[in-house]
Amino acid sequence: MKFETLNSGKLKFWKRFCLGAVAFSFVLFGLILFYKSYAIYKVTANTQLVKGTVNYSLADFNLMAVKIQEKGSDGKGIPGSYENGDVPVSGYKLQPLSNSNKNTTHCEVNGEVVSGISVDYRGGKVDFKGVTKQGTKCYLYFDVGASGDPDATFAALNLKKAGNLSTTIDKYACDNNTNDSSHNSSGKNCTSQDKGVYETVDDYGKSYVFRGTVDNNWVHFANMYWRIIRINGNGTIRLIYAGTTKPSEGKWGNTGDNAAIKTSTGATTSAFNDFYNDNKYVGYMFGTQETGSPSSETTPSPSYEKAHENNFSSTIKEEIDKWYESESGIQTQFRDKIDVETGFCSDRQLSPEKHGNYLGAKESTAGYAKTQTAYAPVHRVWQSNGTSWDSIQEPTLKCGNKERDLFTGPGAQGTTDSDGNEISGNNKLKTPVGLITMDEVIMAGGLAGQNNYGYWLYTGQYYWTMSPYSAVSSGIAGVFI
Repeated sequence: MKFETLNSGKLKFWKRFCLGAVAFSFVLFGLILFYKSYAIYKVTANTQLVKGTVNYSLADFNLMAVKIQEKGSDGKGIPGSYENGDVPVSGYKLQPLSNSNKNTTHCEVNGEVVSGISVDYRGGKVDFKGVTKQGTKCYLYFDVGASGDPDATFAALNLKKAGNLSTTIDKYACDNNTNDSSHNSSGKNCTSQDKGVYETVDDYGKSYVFRGTVDNNWVHFANMYWRIIRINGNGTIRLIYAGTTKPSEGKWGNTGDNAAIKTSTGATTSAFNDFYNDNKYVGYMFGTQETGSPSSETTPSPSYEKAHENNFSSTIKEEIDKWYESESGIQTQFRDKIDVETGFCSDRQLSPEKHGNYLGAKESTAGYAKTQTAYAPVHRVWQSNGTSWDSIQEPTLKCGNKERDLFTGPGAQGTTDSDGNEISGNNKLKTPVGLITMDEVIMAGGLAGQNNYGYWLYTGQYYWTMSPYSAVSSGIAGVFI
């Protein structure tokens, strides 16, 4: 593979990404679960149930019943069929609170439905606010469903769907008609291609992706500015950090060092890994030999399985964790708004076939030590002859080996997909934040091997993704940038 000069708008692979003397800007994003109300509840009593908890303001309050929708043989809910149960931790959604209907979630006093009460359900917890009348009795109805509803989040943000995102992408989304002429993309004359919110699928179900030169995906949270990458299939919102400075009105992009978080030393750049001469270093976390430490570079990883265990944190992960816990990171009062269940995928599956001289899953020696290896993300964007980028690229939001490569937050219990199947993840994150993937960059408007300065994710800086690229025979591991 030839070396090229890297341009800021190109999704490229750089072979020497791990060398300690070289560093790139990196981007961090969290999974934020937003609600219509951020009210802080003054909890004066707490009822512990078999599963979950109910918090409420005391006013002679009684939780009379928790009604759980029964499932049919197909795992779907049976309409109108409920049984008594406990507050579920996941797999159900609470019906909206009604001010008049006794056949759904409601509160009543002396047999009459009362208004002025709000209820919030997430993570196995139900919070009530506004319970002021003595003798208040509340009834909760839970319907079968994912832990969140992407359509509800989509509607709450007043979004309009631009279309369905194709599983094959042959062009990037760009716009030359911008407020900054330097954003013009070289080699292609385009105007507002694929601008909008597009539907696709992820591990949790339906997902909505922001693509092109959108400017309606700004979020101000925890005293910082963020951009919405997509609405996850469980209704949570995936954000990418965009700095602490308020963007200009109508500006669809944000550029410069301020678009990246700072490291523990105050720098805006970091290596992905300080070591590089083993396949294991393509990982956001990585394994090692039976004895030794990650700095023991004289002993190669003995197998694919050992190379890609999650025993040690990468350099970039350590920096992200430090940022999250630091004074400039997410303050304590905002952390309960961040979802720990939905994961970040570091897809370390081997490519299903060879790409030129790069071995794939059919070769038993691939994926460990210094063996020249191609990983699954490469297969989605690179021609099998190993000489050029594919003109038709196939990004995906589904994670292959979830138990190993789907990084979930501390204490995650495992969410469910749209069919009710549990998605476990690996529970290896110290903090519930991570990196964007190569697939998400392409869906946002990039294309591997192409320059694009004209889409919302362009920052004018290099930044890491979480997606492994390859290891070459000299032992240099690499990921997509």
